[in-house]
Amino acid sequence: MQYTPFASDIELPFYTALTSLKINHDKLDDSARKILGLYEIRSTDPPSTSCRMQIHGNALTSDEVPEGFYRAEGMIKNVNTIEEYRNTDKTLLLEQSGRMIWDAIKDGTIYSCPSLLSSFIVLSYADLKRYKFHYWFAFPALHSDPSWAPLQASNDTITSDTFEPGDVPFRYLSSTESSTLVEAVHTWSYGIDARQRGFFLARRLSGTGGKAGPINDAGPKPENEKATNIECVNRLYWQVATLANYETGFFDGAKFEDCFVCFVDPSNYENAPGWVLRNLLVLVKHRWGLGKVQVLRYRDVHSKRDQGRSIVVTLEEKCPQTSDSVKSKASDSIMPKVTGWERNQAGKLTGRLVNLTEYLDPQRLADQSVDLNLKLMKWRISPNLDLAKVKHTKCLLLGAGTLGSYVARNLMGWGVTKITFVDNGSVSFSNPVRQPLFNFTDCLDGGTKKAYRASQALSEIYPGVQSTGYALSVPMAGHPVVDADKTRSEFETLKKLIDEHDVIFLLMDTRESRWLPTVMGKAAGKIVMNAALGFDSFVVMRHGVKITEEPATELGCYFCNDIVAPMNVSSDP
Repeated sequence: MQYTPFASDIELPFYTALTSLKINHDKLDDSARKILGLYEIRSTDPPSTSCRMQIHGNALTSDEVPEGFYRAEGMIKNVNTIEEYRNTDKTLLLEQSGRMIWDAIKDGTIYSCPSLLSSFIVLSYADLKRYKFHYWFAFPALHSDPSWAPLQASNDTITSDTFEPGDVPFRYLSSTESSTLVEAVHTWSYGIDARQRGFFLARRLSGTGGKAGPINDAGPKPENEKATNIECVNRLYWQVATLANYETGFFDGAKFEDCFVCFVDPSNYENAPGWVLRNLLVLVKHRWGLGKVQVLRYRDVHSKRDQGRSIVVTLEEKCPQTSDSVKSKASDSIMPKVTGWERNQAGKLTGRLVNLTEYLDPQRLADQSVDLNLKLMKWRISPNLDLAKVKHTKCLLLGAGTLGSYVARNLMGWGVTKITFVDNGSVSFSNPVRQPLFNFTDCLDGGTKKAYRASQALSEIYPGVQSTGYALSVPMAGHPVVDADKTRSEFETLKKLIDEHDVIFLLMDTRESRWLPTVMGKAAGKIVMNAALGFDSFVVMRHGVKITEEPATELGCYFCNDIVAPMNVSSDP
């Protein structure tokens, strides 16, 4: 008998969730973690695409099973490099997953989590810089040895017109059987855990009986409750129970043809049941010791419960090649062979690759790439670095020339997104070779204002930056005031900008142009970064923040050791 394997079906939001989890939580930790798989009965799908294991966007964080879906237990191992992905021992990984199912069957813990019978594993590698995701699903299936073969029971009715000798004998449930069973399962499922709903026992009864639904193990009920339980008189009805009830005598006293071991089957093939039946049959053999069983492939939904899509097939274990009881006992203690790696679209046993760059907004790609690069540095070099604080620091750059261009690029590299330029100069033909925010066309027609062009260039480099340029002159000590109103206006604008920003960078050409912003930054309690370049030397100073802890000494500013006032150095020959 052939079985229909699951096909993985991943929603796009899952990749975003996996990326966020890797960057913000797992980091370099590649330990396996739980993932929720879901499958459903889709009667309108073609058989070839009906048996799908769906991974929703919240599969890593949610245990909630939507109505109409059935739960599968999954694990995902997201490794750090493509080499790890390729070199991981896939056989061992599959055997470990199969061992979990086998051990749960042997010790009985499978009864608390039957959804383990439909478990799966995912090996993945997320190339977060290129937005390419490598992954390979495995749906571990324990092999039965000897295998199971379908039987043609005397009361079976083959309903397929295309039935051939090599096909699996089966029968559909009648409309009455189907509608009453669906009602029973629907009632039963409301009172149990979602992990139980994919596998259950069903007992068919007729005549005077109780309510179509779950069996009652809670003892006698009050008279008013007993009355409500009498629903089906002289007609077919069903009792439904969890797999665990087999060991408490659920089928005791019932005829074989009225006892069904059931599983929710997403497969729309008549002759090829879903993949999970393999593991269920191992439970039937090694836990219950049965060599013959009537399996019900539950394929009905409540909205179309009278269509009778569910299929009954009787299976019997093939005669083993040897009757050696010692070998039989040994086989009960040795884990069966495990298979289950998913084939790709070409039918080959290999993983899959999805490239998301065509689905994502380019600006969002840029945002995530910048964040990723910084977080990689943080993980490996400075775990205590507060990247969020750096990102939201508002920086004011006084000067948009050589120093301003390189400082702005470095600030963007560290994730700063708010950068404001102040400069009154225009781009000249000598600037582009030394100042990377400008090019030749910026020099034409007298040159564009540096502050405006620099802010525009930052947005072209990285659209996520918020950059503005102000073309104004900084009032300088030692320089004559030509237009008092204009000078006052520029002072007020500069004061407003200093108050609105967190860090002030002084990157101007002359020493006296730094004096007023230095004093204003100190008065406003701002961090002031002073940088100056000489032909063979440079100086960088930081000051401005008031120290509140004792004992502590405040940092001196750029002019603290001066004994004379700044003068107009640009007037020197």
